[in-house]
Amino acid sequence: MRKNVLVVGVTLLALGLLFGVSYPAGLLFSIPVSILNIILGLVTRTPSGLEIQPESANIRLVIDRGVVRASIYQLVFLNSKLVFKRLSSVMVTVILAFVLAIVGLVVLDIVGALMGGITGFSLQEFLTQRMRNKIGSDMRLTSIGKGDFEIGYDGLLEVRIIRSRLYLITETNSLSVSFPRGYARKLEPMLADIFGSKFTDEESFRAAEAAEKENEKRQHARGDRG
Repeated sequence: MRKNVLVVGVTLLALGLLFGVSYPAGLLFSIPVSILNIILGLVTRTPSGLEIQPESANIRLVIDRGVVRASIYQLVFLNSKLVFKRLSSVMVTVILAFVLAIVGLVVLDIVGALMGGITGFSLQEFLTQRMRNKIGSDMRLTSIGKGDFEIGYDGLLEVRIIRSRLYLITETNSLSVSFPRGYARKLEPMLADIFGSKFTDEESFRAAEAAEKENEKRQHARGDRG
């Protein structure tokens, strides 16, 4: 059961009934949408968050949710590579919510747009959790399917975590992965164990950044004297 989605559904139901007093026709949209959110809240399982897998010889860590360019992935850290298992695409994360918000706007103005957008989020949570359930086993977690990709550790120059973002840096480019709030602190010791000297936490990065700026100031001061 996803409590936040369930609470949203109940809140939308109360809001829909309140506006239905002055605009009864709006109930044809608000009531079904509210009930749909309540049902999604009841049937959608709470994601596991961070899973350390000591019993697996190959899997080191599994993160239930990471966003890359508006698509949602499950991250699977193996001994030699990181696998990104796609849970939902831009079509689900952005376009679905946008379409439902437009429908709500037409039917019930701003309130309807809010209901539609929130319902899009609830559907996204349901669909991504259903995809997690399908992936399930170790074999599915480590394989590459449609929409998935992987990054080998040997090609990484630096792995950096700052606030709620993970940066994977290679010689040619960098990839940014955003996580839900609260994940970063829990991830730091786990990623340090996986990546060793390649990993830089936020405190170390800020300290190095401050030292670099201080060094630049000193060089400019010497140049002005010269």
